[in-house]
Amino acid sequence: MSRFTRLLGVLVLCAMALTGCAALADLGTLRTDLEDAGYDVPNINHNTMNGHSVLSLGVAAAEGDATEEDAGRIAEIVWTKYSGDFDELAITINGVPALTASADELTERFGERPDGSGEQKKGGSRVVVVIVVLIVAAVLAAIFVMVWLRGRRPPPPAQYPPSAYPYSPQR
Repeated sequence: MSRFTRLLGVLVLCAMALTGCAALADLGTLRTDLEDAGYDVPNINHNTMNGHSVLSLGVAAAEGDATEEDAGRIAEIVWTKYSGDFDELAITINGVPALTASADELTERFGERPDGSGEQKKGGSRVVVVIVVLIVAAVLAAIFVMVWLRGRRPPPPAQYPPSAYPYSPQR
């Protein structure tokens, strides 16, 4: 494998890792915001399937403290402070579903999200996906061409061992 191919592979892996790190950093910030508000959040999951994004929160509260008001306060914190985009919010308090709301319902309840929150809109994410797919396709095509060209090189000339005779055999 050539140095260029290895370097290209490392760069692609780093880009993928950085993308994942940014998403995890957003979830970590959300956890900190909720803990600062007095909620213990043992479970946060942001899952996207078929273009539908669900942010699920599992919150632990003292028995009897799990109320609809708590679910509303948690939803407001998520809506105003979480920078990622989601289509649906699902909050579970002490293992009991407390709130499930779509982004439209949250907008109706809490108003528009602050600037910088939910920056990835549906149209923008499609553009990003198309760009990433094109970049990956270009990288794979470049690797394929390099491997193909490498296979087309003529083999090096054969190296025969020196003859056991110090002279050429005569006919």
